[in-house]
Amino acid sequence: MLLISILLSMQSVFMKAQDSGWYPEFLEPVVEQVAQAAPAQQHLQVLDIGTGPGKLPEMLIRKDTSLHITGIDIDTGMIDAARQRLQHKNVRFEYEKINAPLDFADQQYDVVTFCSVLFLVDDSVKNLLMNEALRVLKPNGKIIVLTPSGERSFLSAFAEVWRFPFTAYNWTFLIWRAFTSHRGSGWQKTKWLENYAKQKKLNYQTSLVFNQNSSLEIITKSSN
Repeated sequence: MLLISILLSMQSVFMKAQDSGWYPEFLEPVVEQVAQAAPAQQHLQVLDIGTGPGKLPEMLIRKDTSLHITGIDIDTGMIDAARQRLQHKNVRFEYEKINAPLDFADQQYDVVTFCSVLFLVDDSVKNLLMNEALRVLKPNGKIIVLTPSGERSFLSAFAEVWRFPFTAYNWTFLIWRAFTSHRGSGWQKTKWLENYAKQKKLNYQTSLVFNQNSSLEIITKSSN
């Protein structure tokens, strides 16, 4: 019962973070990467895996209304929240079964995004999700992975929180830093995605973003 209460509390915090001043800044590097891909490809097809309540699709479609975006999640509550949050003719949200192949055609999407997803699951799920992302990705398409870095001390969060546009939910930044620091740091140290890219002979690049609070990793699928 205690574990269930903690999980429900964290879900509540996550929902509130969507309307904070910091969370859009966290997602902005992904939005910028998609925008860079869009001029070269009209009607870009984007798949957001682990979309949650749909904040990233909301930011993407606001930036470029020509995008066609699919957001998927294993949590029906999140999909319901996303559908309530955003109604747009070019955006759809779908429930995805746990540990199952994605219900999409080969080479259907130009961009696949993972925001705060892969670092939370075990290696078997990581491999399944990445293999499926590659399958549905078009040649020359990109997989964009955004992950908390765990690079900065928790105490620094108390100073950082004041630099964000003020909202009633900026306090969620402190909770986010506290609960993602350990796993985020572990993700950086294992270099899981970089090693995956090497095994698959894929182009890989990484950088720290969001004031070094998160890492942005990009895999590009070759045209071969």
